Amino acid sequence: MSDKKIQGKLTFDVIQGKFWVTGSEGEPLTSIDFGDTFEVLENDEWKETSLKIINGDNGDLVFQLAGTSYYGVLDDLEVRI
Repeated sequence: MSDKKIQGKLTFDVIQGKFWVTGSEGEPLTSIDFGDTFEVLENDEWKETSLKIINGDNGDLVFQLAGTSYYGVLDDLEVRI
């Protein structure tokens, strides 16, 4: 089994309703589902996280990365899985 991680930008595909890790040209490298754990770069430090849905400031449902300050639109965050 390989220990090599897939690294790229987090991207939400509104048509498929899925999150993807995308490469430098925007090509999908792998998908991320609820329940998957992965890492996000926050303040120059890799933090383990997962996808959650929470109530936003206006009572609407928004995406959040558990254990981080990221919520709402999560596109273009540096992630690895």
